Amino acid sequence: MKAEALEWLLEPSDPPIRALTLAEVLGKRADDPEVEAARESSLSYKPVVTLKRRQGQSGYWPPDDTCYNPKFTSTVWQLMLLGEMWVPRTPWIESAVERFLSQHQMENGAFCWRRIGGRGKQEEEPCLTGNMLRTMLVFGYWDDPRVRNGLDWMPEHQQEDGGWNCDFPSYNPTHSSFMSTIEPLWAYSEVPRAKWTRRMKSSIDRGAEFLLTHRLFKSHRDWRPVEFRGMSNYFGGGLPTKFHFPMYYYYDALHALRVLAKLGYQDDERMGDAVHLTLSKKTPDGKWLLEGDWVRERNDRVRKTLVTIEQLGKPSKWVTLNCYRVLAKTGALELPRGVASSTLRMRLPTTEH
Repeated sequence: MKAEALEWLLEPSDPPIRALTLAEVLGKRADDPEVEAARESSLSYKPVVTLKRRQGQSGYWPPDDTCYNPKFTSTVWQLMLLGEMWVPRTPWIESAVERFLSQHQMENGAFCWRRIGGRGKQEEEPCLTGNMLRTMLVFGYWDDPRVRNGLDWMPEHQQEDGGWNCDFPSYNPTHSSFMSTIEPLWAYSEVPRAKWTRRMKSSIDRGAEFLLTHRLFKSHRDWRPVEFRGMSNYFGGGLPTKFHFPMYYYYDALHALRVLAKLGYQDDERMGDAVHLTLSKKTPDGKWLLEGDWVRERNDRVRKTLVTIEQLGKPSKWVTLNCYRVLAKTGALELPRGVASSTLRMRLPTTEH
């Protein structure tokens, strides 16, 4: 497939998309000057500027007594979004990370959505643990012992079928969750391959096998979180086959493809159905649409977010980028000669800290 939208993704007006395209589609190193310049310029990307402004002088996003609630406006959700956009680490991001760790990390290394020391039963959450470990790894916290402790905990919570489930142990689930499984795997995908231990590799293989057994989006059970049950006909079909951005802690077939391809499973034939699904969604001009964002597509009530990234139902640079990341890994993406070199000479916008 020809990379018809490559120049669109490399436009300097969206520097985090440009940076990720350079690194994960064109294969440039993270320390390449072009990649570093685009990442640095991401701090002037309008959604990032808005998030920094909404943080204010406190060093985190309200409220004071938790980083998790309310959903999509408190600290956890902004850190997840900034990490997914590959924004470089800054003091204002570090202060929010420290706030999260102090309020939500348990002694065993896992993260709990309730504030440690607060009211209510405090249990490990593989979704939150995987997602926030992934976020901190993106921000360069590999050598932080708190991150290492979290990574060491993840295999402990793995189920017999190889996946993870946030309902364990309270509800004694007999089957793992797609949503709970993708987040630990997403965290593992950010660990440098040279740092993988045998235990980590075994955990990765078991988790990947759980998803691959279901061919990433085919399951005999309803994988969705409670708030999305009963919405199978909303927005044109089943949610796991709709492509989203940002991901937060949810799941779709493209997200699974992206994570498993980065972990090295791109040649497994069980990825094929999801790859074909991806190719079937390409528009005539070579782009992909934003089909959901987990907030505006809800049909029962609308939750707020601090920023709106793109328009639903319109061509999406973020979704197109994620498709290109997958297709580049599988060898299905044909990169035109000369496009990258000519585009790289485009002037980047001025960075604002």
